[in-house]
Amino acid sequence: MKSTQDSGVSETIGFIIIFGIIMTGISIVALYGYPALIQEQSNANIKNMEKNMLVLQSDLKSLTYKSVPYQETMMQVSGGTLVIKENPIVPPSERPYFEFVAGGAPVEYFAPGELRFESADGEATVTLENGAVHIRYWSSPTGSAMLASPSWFYDQTTGTYVIQFIHMNATSDMAQTRIGNVRMQLSDSNQKPPITLVAGDYIRYSPSNAYHYGTAWNNYFNNTELNLKEDPSGSGKFTFTRPGSKLVIKTYNVTFLSL
Repeated sequence: MKSTQDSGVSETIGFIIIFGIIMTGISIVALYGYPALIQEQSNANIKNMEKNMLVLQSDLKSLTYKSVPYQETMMQVSGGTLVIKENPIVPPSERPYFEFVAGGAPVEYFAPGELRFESADGEATVTLENGAVHIRYWSSPTGSAMLASPSWFYDQTTGTYVIQFIHMNATSDMAQTRIGNVRMQLSDSNQKPPITLVAGDYIRYSPSNAYHYGTAWNNYFNNTELNLKEDPSGSGKFTFTRPGSKLVIKTYNVTFLSL
């Protein structure tokens, strides 16, 4: 005999309840889980490009330090675009440069150029510039960090500063996504005769408005091993603290043939 309690049971109501629980779970996953997954993938792509830039920095050192004339590296670019310009003529505000005075001579300027990875979501850029690797997040317009430093040093024994300026350009404007072959060659190099430093000699990095790596370079200049001192005026100048020391400046022109 059928129990009177069974009269209130409905398969439809049970299905609706279970279906509602399932849809609620799917909605929660879509609302919180999917964005988190996308963010993790973006972070992984940025980390991958950091490693790629460190590999290219090593190639650049081979071209400059070891005088290897040509380097090429296969790499995968995911989650963004790798770009380099054909030495464009742009307003000074859009072109980063180094300004320095050595031996009391007139101010000299050096524009390094840059190989830059821009993430697809516009969140970050990873850049190879003058032998250094930087990262910058768009959430901090003037913030940046140096992931790997350039090959500059001060020799305490001989009292000699050695500074490299590496100019990077390309045979044409280039952009690359997915898998590409990054080929670069050393076009020419030059080493100036040693300069005797005098009081007031300095170096300063002037960033572009669009891609600001001033914080990264200033933090590097504050490295105690370089024996540079920041000008208290806030001008961004870093003076050489060892007048009478020698300064050796080496310049290199590196051309990118493909990405």
